[in-house]
Amino acid sequence: MTRWGRSPSRWFRERWVCTWCYAVTKLGTPDHEISRPGHCPWDIRWEAAWTDMLPDAHLHAYGYFHRTLCGIEKPDMTGSQFGGWSGYPDECPDCKVAALAIDARWPEERREGFRVSVPAAPRPRPEDQAGYDQPADELGRPDIRLPRTPADGPRTRVLAARSPAQAHTDDGFRRIGDGPAAVRLPAFWAGYGIEPYRPYDKQGRTFAWFRAYPLDTVPPLDEESFVGDFAWFGDIGDPLDHRTAVTDPIAAELARDGLALPADFTALITRARLHRCLDREGGGAWTDVSGPLPSPVHRADRMVLFFRDQQSCIMWYLYLHHGGQSAVVCSGRDLTAEPEIRYGPDDKIVLRRPSREIFWCAPSVESFAYRFLVEARLSSAVHDKERAAVLDPELLAYLAHYVPASAEQ
Repeated sequence: MTRWGRSPSRWFRERWVCTWCYAVTKLGTPDHEISRPGHCPWDIRWEAAWTDMLPDAHLHAYGYFHRTLCGIEKPDMTGSQFGGWSGYPDECPDCKVAALAIDARWPEERREGFRVSVPAAPRPRPEDQAGYDQPADELGRPDIRLPRTPADGPRTRVLAARSPAQAHTDDGFRRIGDGPAAVRLPAFWAGYGIEPYRPYDKQGRTFAWFRAYPLDTVPPLDEESFVGDFAWFGDIGDPLDHRTAVTDPIAAELARDGLALPADFTALITRARLHRCLDREGGGAWTDVSGPLPSPVHRADRMVLFFRDQQSCIMWYLYLHHGGQSAVVCSGRDLTAEPEIRYGPDDKIVLRRPSREIFWCAPSVESFAYRFLVEARLSSAVHDKERAAVLDPELLAYLAHYVPASAEQ
């Protein structure tokens, strides 16, 4: 077996892959010391390969270690979070041959019920020990006490309160563009629940595990501080050639319509350290760039898909208004896969109420990325029961929005 070189996480300590039958064994999962699945039929076993460096990646089966079953290797190749492989007429024949050969290595007598699952031994927890005193600032407790922020402390991009201008626009809608040609869309933030501070309410609008939170309920951000350089992120790295190969054709097509990609979008997609930063924190959501697409809201506008959750229950698009403004919108509709539903001949709009299927969620790509990453990292900190005193100032300021002021000390 070969060790799958990934850093330990809360989901497993180590992963090993058999080089003969490709069975994956996990060590140190939350529920098992050792866990290995049993036999799975070849045609539903494999994930589709996914990489930005191979145009037909989804036609290949992912064989782990950045390789397809047929032997193609790319440094960024992973298994697709969007779906499985096999059953398509254009699938790679060499991958199919390899998949059948691997399947034949499983003895018939070990195909039914043959798996390894060693339950994890109870792990001692500090809170179970006699005399344990739970820290007042331990994340995850409803009555958490946040450390007082000094007046001369570092300035964050999270505001303590909404500005009068922000409060005035919180009517449940946002506009993209100016004047009579402006597009008016219902607005919300699609995010996770941050239990117990921001519960996940299934009664409202939901997209899988993303909940639509009214904008006046999420922490206000200093939008003027987002100028497209991702200064809060740190070193964003140099442009990647295989990523500029994705954005350049989109930019060229937009230029023919008098539109342009904003700098923060290009940076998020092409810079080495920013590339797929949302994927790493997104709980299964992943970067998937496609476009430009005609807007079902206005004939002269365009949209560029750039992010989707793993089951495509919600997709995020860059919306480019013909007046030059842009914003991030989301939708439960995949506009790249259903053009016949919304566009007739010559791209004529056939959808009756498109504005009810597209929702404004952030004024810029950088602002969207900031809020998404802050919430993802805060969710991880709550899960791991970190201490509020060690939180990054940005996270602490964000959490303070959901903690009653009476709990501060």
